[in-house]
Amino acid sequence: RPFLTPDQWDAITHDYKDFELIRAEGPRFGEMFKCKLKSTKEVVAMKILTIPEDQKSNGIPYSILNHFSILKTLHTVLRTDLDMEDVFLVFEYIDVSLKKFLATPFPIDVLKLGKPFLRQALSGLAYLHVQKIIHRNLKPNNILLSFQNHEISKLKLTDFGVAKSIEPPLSPYSINMGDPCYKAPELLLGFTNYSTAVDIWSMGCIFAEMIKFQPLFIGNDGPKILTEIFCLLGMPTEENWPGVASMCSFIEFEAFDPPIKPKDLAAEFPKLEPDGLDLLSVN
Repeated sequence: RPFLTPDQWDAITHDYKDFELIRAEGPRFGEMFKCKLKSTKEVVAMKILTIPEDQKSNGIPYSILNHFSILKTLHTVLRTDLDMEDVFLVFEYIDVSLKKFLATPFPIDVLKLGKPFLRQALSGLAYLHVQKIIHRNLKPNNILLSFQNHEISKLKLTDFGVAKSIEPPLSPYSINMGDPCYKAPELLLGFTNYSTAVDIWSMGCIFAEMIKFQPLFIGNDGPKILTEIFCLLGMPTEENWPGVASMCSFIEFEAFDPPIKPKDLAAEFPKLEPDGLDLLSVN
């Protein structure tokens, strides 16, 4: 069956009453909590998901189990209360998001941290992709960091709320998720048969933001961000992106005359080494 019964679920969970609330985290109260496990005094993070009304009678939906399986690889625990209204995702607490870290007023040697950051972030992303999971919402707020001796000791990719399995049979995917500033061009152009490459694009945007201390592309409007992308990297063609001309949203950009030429990335990122520039390059 695609569902776990309450008894089956209870067998693999902690008692949620063993958690003591410390404070709410995140942009909206109730979305994320900092808690303490009473039995061990361990500080943890808790996220609460509400089960849809029409699924309560069937136990925990299989989609939640998939979510739990992904988080389990990050040493997490999960619990649902007895009336089956909520699922409690409990995982290790890491105090600093990349977004908060980049906003710190203290001097930061991002170039020194860039390599270990990318090594850990891309390692975690590669694991997800091997498991045939697309994250689809990578951004600085969804990357958590801890430090030891001024170096990154731990990095965690978080928030799998819109993650998608790409196991066959494949079907068109939704494009209405994620932060537009970190969305790949194919998503902004309305392409629904995308791949794990959309996560790689997001990670490239995040890496560029670490270097510039500001988002590489800014805005909430898809066409505006596409224009920014093309102004930086040049207008895609059928030669370097087969099929792009058939994307309906691309037609309005074909009218640009003369065609937009790519900028010199070395001039845009003057402190970045050649290997870093090559990593950012789309070629």
